[in-house]
Amino acid sequence: MNRQFTESNRDHFFPAVAEAIPCFLTVQDRNRNVLWSNSLYRNQFGLTENHSCNDLCQSKDDRCSDCPVEKTFQDGEVHGREAAITTKDGERINLMIYSSPLHDETGEITAVVQMGVNITSVKDMQKQLILLGQTVAGMAHSLKNIMMGLDGGIYVVNRGLKDKDQKEVSEGWEMVLSNFDKISKIVKDILYCSKDRQPNFQEVEPNSVIREVHDLFRETAGRYGISFKLDLDESVTDAVMDPDGLHSVISNLVTNAIDACKMDLWKDEHLIELRSRKRLNGTIVIEVADNGTGIGQDLKDQVFEDFFSSKGDKGTGLGLMVTQKVMNEHGGRITFRSRPGQGTTFVATFPERKLEESDTAIVNSVLGEPSTKDP
Repeated sequence: MNRQFTESNRDHFFPAVAEAIPCFLTVQDRNRNVLWSNSLYRNQFGLTENHSCNDLCQSKDDRCSDCPVEKTFQDGEVHGREAAITTKDGERINLMIYSSPLHDETGEITAVVQMGVNITSVKDMQKQLILLGQTVAGMAHSLKNIMMGLDGGIYVVNRGLKDKDQKEVSEGWEMVLSNFDKISKIVKDILYCSKDRQPNFQEVEPNSVIREVHDLFRETAGRYGISFKLDLDESVTDAVMDPDGLHSVISNLVTNAIDACKMDLWKDEHLIELRSRKRLNGTIVIEVADNGTGIGQDLKDQVFEDFFSSKGDKGTGLGLMVTQKVMNEHGGRITFRSRPGQGTTFVATFPERKLEESDTAIVNSVLGEPSTKDP
């Protein structure tokens, strides 16, 4: 027998094991009173002995529904169930709870051990996998629609070539290019989200990037009768940003704004505004405002969750994921305000940033110039 574990020290060894197990352990009587608990349980929930299990569940009823402890007292078997519990710090965690009987010398059940395993991370992963599955299905649906658009464009081109109708060829080719751009955007968003990317920080003029996006989407907005305006603060001059990331943020927010206006069938006129301003502390704020459908109260808490889309099976949710990723890279944040039926304004806030030596090296490598850093 191992000298460190003998009959003489066993009574001390087992309580130490109970304290060391990374689970919430309690011993309860038939009235669900906690006779003993380990330190992890006490520290996480702020409860001492001589309290009821109902105090932990914050239940006003005498018995929790589907109580595993009660079942174990009834049949002497091991039982389990999931439960959501609030810690003393207000954090909501998911537990997998198991109960097992404790017998006396006569075989009678005198108490029940209840063990709670924190499965919050597993539940979060499960949720992400469900969202991922829904997103893949949404992407497949979107790509199918785009492929149908490509097929239609190719048909029009071929018909125009056969009939030697240059106008028809041009119309068909525009359809092909439009749907190709849609596929290209989806692929770029997937690649942006799927791997770590080193931001290319350099001095840029944010207003110039905003104007580029405005020119890029002005015709698209016009086709749907949407007015597209600029309201730029001319004091927003040079800033240290990743130009490609900034372009992606504004483009994704403008795309969402156009979709919100297209989905709104109740207004005769729609408007999207691109705004910029600079705060006294050097922070640059870029806003994309629309008077489209707005975001319902039931969806506001989900907007920045991965793969969220309010467009049903027509959206992938990748645009806001890319936006969040870029904002995190810049140390900034993205917020929004919205009223259902009246519109939404997304606000991207970029803190003032200095061009670091490492950033200069990255820019030089992109431009093919030697780094100024000593070897």
